[in-house]
Amino acid sequence: MIIALIGNDDFSKDMRIEKFLQDTLGDRKDDPMAKQILFATDPNIASIAESVITACDSVSMFSPEQTVVVRKADELKADDTRELTKWLSHKPNCTLLFEFSKLDGRGELYKALKSVGEIEKFDEPPQYKMADWIAAAIPSHFNKAIDRDACYYLADALGNKTKIVCEEVEKVLMYDPNCKKITLDLVKSMVVPQRKNASYEINTPFGLRDVKAYTRLLNEMFRNGVEAVPIVASLYYYAIDLLNFMTLTEKKMSPADAAKAMGKNDYVFNKLGRAPECAKRWSKPLLCRVIRRLSDIDYEIKSGKCSTKIAQELALAALVVR
Repeated sequence: MIIALIGNDDFSKDMRIEKFLQDTLGDRKDDPMAKQILFATDPNIASIAESVITACDSVSMFSPEQTVVVRKADELKADDTRELTKWLSHKPNCTLLFEFSKLDGRGELYKALKSVGEIEKFDEPPQYKMADWIAAAIPSHFNKAIDRDACYYLADALGNKTKIVCEEVEKVLMYDPNCKKITLDLVKSMVVPQRKNASYEINTPFGLRDVKAYTRLLNEMFRNGVEAVPIVASLYYYAIDLLNFMTLTEKKMSPADAAKAMGKNDYVFNKLGRAPECAKRWSKPLLCRVIRRLSDIDYEIKSGKCSTKIAQELALAALVVR
């Protein structure tokens, strides 16, 4: 049995690895002689490929074969990748699992793994679905109910890193193990926001021309270390999308059809991003001037004419504050 796990959903991958060890080893899951856990980043291992091949071919006095798990396999050296690809081409009879964050589907190692085993994908949920993921995962894993508001808070505070979210929930339950339900007040008292603002998050208050929310978020992003260039780029492309959306809806196209024509997700663009409402807040001539100004700001930042954080923040704030 050869399995490759690929993706950034670290929590789900960890659960799959535990299941793999349980299924293959049963009562011997905790027996160190029955398994080997190797890390491709381990500097004390000269050749991961050689270690994997040796471990898969070895036996202990208590079991006919060893179960081998290779963590962080995307860090394999080129020589190890070639050697493992060659070895896998012989279809070895072994119990082996590789864990990757990413693996190029066009590469020889991917093709070799697919030909002799199973490829399982573990993509982390997008940010807008993270609250739903928490609502489903926490009760099943921790056997505790969780308020919907607590799910939204955790998603907003921690982002879409599933393992971090579950580690933080585990800390909450260590603090109050007898709680009947994980509430908003409980997680707020224990979980500190640590997610950096993604540059695209400023698009909606910009589109709504909400001066208070826009300037507050803009200031927060600069204080959290977000660079001005990605903010400018996000606003520039969003403004163009909004201009295209206005043009399409003026032709009697529905918001859902307009989003589809633009290659956008209707729920994200229209419901979460509130594009129809944003479109009503701008005139086309004003939006075109803002797009040109964003292009100028981008040039001024990259050429050093607008090099200080305060100057960049003021220039971006002036787009909405009029």
